[in-house]
Amino acid sequence: MRQRELPAVLAALSGACLWGIIWYPLNALEARGVSGLWTTFLSFTIIGVVFLGPVLISWRRGNCPLSPLPLALLLVFGGLTNLLFFLALTETSVVRALMFFYLSPVWNLMLGRLTQGQPLTLRKLVVVGVGLAGATILLGAYDLALFTWNRGDTFALLSGLCFAISIIGLQMSPMTPAWALTSLHWLGTAFMAFLGLLILRPDPPSLATWPTWLPLLLLFAFANQATASLCILFALTRLESYRVNVLMLFEIIVGTVSYALWSANLIHPHEWLGIGLIMTASLLDSLSGTRPRTMETG
Repeated sequence: MRQRELPAVLAALSGACLWGIIWYPLNALEARGVSGLWTTFLSFTIIGVVFLGPVLISWRRGNCPLSPLPLALLLVFGGLTNLLFFLALTETSVVRALMFFYLSPVWNLMLGRLTQGQPLTLRKLVVVGVGLAGATILLGAYDLALFTWNRGDTFALLSGLCFAISIIGLQMSPMTPAWALTSLHWLGTAFMAFLGLLILRPDPPSLATWPTWLPLLLLFAFANQATASLCILFALTRLESYRVNVLMLFEIIVGTVSYALWSANLIHPHEWLGIGLIMTASLLDSLSGTRPRTMETG
C-alpha cells in the first residue's frame, strides 16, 4: 500500500466501522420511543434536505445528469435498501441482519444474468454457491432443531435484494457524481419511510420528551450516516472501487463483534461458519469486478 493511499484506506475502514455499530443508535432510539420507521424518516429527511441544494445546483449547471429510469431505481429500491435494513436491525439479531443483507452479491449476479445477459462464469457460480451455503448454515437449515426465521430476517434478505436492484440504477448512471447519487439515495429512503408511516401508522415520538431522543437522532444522522457515506466517497476518489468493497467487509466484523460484546450473546460455531462463507462470497464478488461502483448503504 502506497503512503498516499493510507488516508483513503483509513477513511473506508472508518466508514465501515460507523456502519458496523449502526445497530446501537437504532436500538437506543427505539428504547427512547422512536421506532425504526420514524428514525429512518427523520434522519434521512434531515440529511437528504441538507444535501439536496448542491445536487440541484449541479444539475442546473449540467454537471449532474439524471435519467428517469435509473433515478426511479435509486429512489425506490435504494430507499427500500436502507429502510428494510434498519427495520431488520430492530427486529432480528445484528449478526443475522448483516449476513442476510450481505447475500446481495448473490442477487446481484442473478439479476445481472436476467436483465443484462451477463455470463455465469465459474467464479460467479462459486460466489452464488458459497453465499447460499453460508446462509443455509447460518439459519441452521441443516438441522431442524436449530432452524429459526423471523420478520427481521425477511427484512434483511429483501434489503439485500433491493440493493442488488439499485445497483442496476448505478450502472445506468456512469456520468452522475457518486455524491449526488448518495444524496438521492437518502431522499429515497426518507420517501419510502414516509410511505411506511402512512401504511403502518406507528406511534410518533413524544414531543414532550424530545431532549432525550432528538440529540441522539441528529448525532445518528450526521455523525453516523452522513459521515460514513462521506468517508466512503473520499475513499472512492482515491482507490479502485473493488478495494473499497473489500474494505467495507470490515463492517461485518465490527458489527458482529460489537454486538456480541455488548449484548453478551454467544455466537454459535455454526453461525461463525455461515458468517465466514458469506464474507468469502462477498470478497470473491468484489475481487471479480462485478460491482463497478459503490453506493453507500446503511
